[in-house]
Amino acid sequence: MAAGVGIATDRVLFLGPTIPKEVKCLKKLLPSMEKQLYRGLLKVAVADFEGREVNPSVYDELRSRSADPDSVDEVYSALHTLLRAALKLPSSVLKQEAFREDLDALRIPPEFAGDLVSVVFGSRRDNIDQHSLEQGPKYPTLASLKWRVDVTISTNDLSRVLEPAIQMEMETSDGEVHTFEVQRAEFHKLRHAVATALKEMEELEKKVRKNATAFAAVKTTL
Repeated sequence: MAAGVGIATDRVLFLGPTIPKEVKCLKKLLPSMEKQLYRGLLKVAVADFEGREVNPSVYDELRSRSADPDSVDEVYSALHTLLRAALKLPSSVLKQEAFREDLDALRIPPEFAGDLVSVVFGSRRDNIDQHSLEQGPKYPTLASLKWRVDVTISTNDLSRVLEPAIQMEMETSDGEVHTFEVQRAEFHKLRHAVATALKEMEELEKKVRKNATAFAAVKTTL
């Protein structure tokens, strides 16, 4: 049973196990809303997700079309929450058919659900994803990594073990250069950790591809 929806389903909706309170109002408010007003609200939401500036007068004009402006605010808030949750999921994870089923579970009328599907899976998706990436946190990336073996051939400290060390020089994309020394044993640990991480990523990718293939096969037989 989908949480907070009242319709049986064997999986969790794209919104998560708990349906946001503001989204629940859509099943009550949408049937009485004019279709053009609804589409106007969607356009404002899409513009926001794309990072485009919207003149406040545009939204004010949409509110003025309704006898109950507060209900317009509720619908816009619900649409924004719903789309934000859907757009966070890659299209490889949230399939169009599953999204339609979830909208039906939320009791969103089909004539309104179609426009939501067009936003999430239509031509504007690339612009939305690009803006999301640009707005995300940006960290320097590795530009180059150099290393060399440094061997101490003499020392005044007789108690020091003359063991080769690895001199590392790392340059990041912001132009910073970081140098540090790693003992041979630590270098081998680092090398092993990187190799292990790469192997685990490869195994994870195989599992994802296997699950996607199995899911597609199940859908075909239904």
